[in-house]
Amino acid sequence: MWKKIAGVLLVAGLIGGGAGYYMWNKPHPKAENATAIVFKADDLFKEYNKDEKAADAKYLNKVIEVTGSVTESEKNQDGGVMAVLGTSDPSAGIQCAMREKNITLDKGKELTIRGFCTGNGITGVSLTDCVIKTN
Repeated sequence: MWKKIAGVLLVAGLIGGGAGYYMWNKPHPKAENATAIVFKADDLFKEYNKDEKAADAKYLNKVIEVTGSVTESEKNQDGGVMAVLGTSDPSAGIQCAMREKNITLDKGKELTIRGFCTGNGITGVSLTDCVIKTN
């Protein structure tokens, strides 16, 4: 009887361990490979400004492609590049945490950036794991 219970527990443990190993090593999705929801920077900002809960329901953790002019570009505390695309509100923008750490983004340059939406922050809508879309 105990051998059967031990055998069942061993099999269950192996199955659980295998599933955990698979999930841990599963490749992460990349913004450039997914279908994106396309916005102008100001339109995304206005949608979040109008109704944050509704916008989160539609866009949170989804790939967003946003076009706008760079108003700020600086290194964050992790050494990554944080780009801000301007909106009609000078105190808010679309904050884009870039995947590539060694890029230079010129202020005033219009870019199309893809990234995962992480919602509305203190100074605007945030995107992570961002890449510049090239045509």
